[in-house]
Amino acid sequence: MSAAWWLGNLAAYSIQVALVVAVGGLAAAALRMRQPRVMLAYWQTLLAACLLLPVVEPWQQTGLAPTGIVATAVSRRAAAVDSLASSLSLPAWVVLVLGAGAGLGLLRLALGLWRLNHYRRTALRIAPLPSALRDAQALVGIAPSFYFSDRVGTPVTLGWLDPAIILPRWFERMDESHQRTIACHELLHVARRDWLLNLAEELLLTLWWFHPAIRWMVRRIRLTREQVVDCKVVALTGARKPYLHALLEIAAIPRARTLPAPLLLVEKQLARRVAILVKEVRMSKPRLIASLVIALAVVVGAGWWGVKTFWLSAPAKSSLTANVVGVPRRDLGRVYTVGDGVTAPIPTYKPEPRYTGDARAAKLEGTVVCSVVVNDTGNVADVQVVRPLDRGLDESAMQTLRTWKFEPATKAGKPVPVRVVVEVSFELR
Repeated sequence: MSAAWWLGNLAAYSIQVALVVAVGGLAAAALRMRQPRVMLAYWQTLLAACLLLPVVEPWQQTGLAPTGIVATAVSRRAAAVDSLASSLSLPAWVVLVLGAGAGLGLLRLALGLWRLNHYRRTALRIAPLPSALRDAQALVGIAPSFYFSDRVGTPVTLGWLDPAIILPRWFERMDESHQRTIACHELLHVARRDWLLNLAEELLLTLWWFHPAIRWMVRRIRLTREQVVDCKVVALTGARKPYLHALLEIAAIPRARTLPAPLLLVEKQLARRVAILVKEVRMSKPRLIASLVIALAVVVGAGWWGVKTFWLSAPAKSSLTANVVGVPRRDLGRVYTVGDGVTAPIPTYKPEPRYTGDARAAKLEGTVVCSVVVNDTGNVADVQVVRPLDRGLDESAMQTLRTWKFEPATKAGKPVPVRVVVEVSFELR
């Protein structure tokens, strides 16, 4: 499949995602849906729907394979098999840049994970635990390891099977009531397995680094996740004011470097998190259900329209075809022709001819017709050009046809050599 095919589908899919996210966000704002737990499920459902769009939508077929007189062997576009040495087109360069960006992002993510692991190895384990941390463990019901580190500027939760919470040194100077609420916050992240979710989101952001709608959606998910945990902290501790004061106290501390782990505080989220804690948002159950149904219906409608308007194209099956279209009329010694009890050979391995750079530059399209002898073992014994096309496409077709493998022709049930005519059509996208 060519770079243009990949880029075209990526552009169409990106528009579909942007449309679904935009409509979903507008619907949530118009219906005033603000409950953290509901909104977290809503945003996660929206993100899952965006990721599943290519799986659930029908891909449009851009062409149908022509039918040969005797047999048909279909391959894909010649543009998809150009060698790397050929000059790259603009779509190929764009795909290359997108891939390079994702590769650099994966490297950055790997370095971030290594740095987190290094912080944990060099951190000082807290033992025995102060009373605030013990109280928090009792409230949440889990007991992961706590560490102190000078390398982090905000509490960091990491790990799944052996989770750990790394606290900055300034945590020791906080009021005990503040320590208890902050420890509860981190312990709840551990209990909810948010480390895995955060890591999956980091990977998604790395692969979709170029798409603003995906980044916006992940930010919304992370904000609502923090709001859910905030509300749970207040419900467990009953300490709304100490928790608010702790968040504001941490906000005054210089922000830490970005890490692939749930962070206690992201400055841009602070105002929204405080607003939820200060003013509890309520909505009746009937109204909530009605709002969700309306929002999801609008999103489904927008997604359906986007899929129909900006559809994904399946690989064309007829742009480059190799068809057994005819056979010579006369017998050539021990080489048979199809007919009179001789069956046609069936291609079983048919790599695609290379579209030469010279032919591409000249925008040459057409068909090379070759006379091919397939021996009784299914190998190509001879290839001759019957109708040439020039610009190196004749040689490309001949070289490739020599590598083809067939289920041999048979006569009276026994394999026999046979001569057939093969037509190779070259077409640029």
